[in-house]
Amino acid sequence: MIGYLRGRVIRAGMERLLLDVGGVGYEVQVSLATYSALQASGKDEIGLYVHTHLWSDGLALYGFWTELEKRLFERLITVSGIGPRLARV
Repeated sequence: MIGYLRGRVIRAGMERLLLDVGGVGYEVQVSLATYSALQASGKDEIGLYVHTHLWSDGLALYGFWTELEKRLFERLITVSGIGPRLARV
C-alpha cells in the first residue's frame, strides 16, 4: 500500500495531479484543500500523504497535504453511502 509520495509536480488540476517520483508518474486524486495548499506553496517538489483505494476493478490514489486531512478522509469513507470521491471534497 502506498502511504506517502514525494516528487515533482508535472501537471496539477483541481481534482488530480501527476507526480513524478523517481521517473514514475503517479496520478493522484486531490481535495480542494490540498490543491489550494499546493498552489499557495509555489513548490515544484512536494510530499503528499496518500490513501490507496482498491476495489474489484481498479485502484486509485488519494493525496492529502496533511496527515490530519488524510485521517478525516479515511473516517468519512467508513460511513455508509460516502465513497472516496465524495469524501475527498
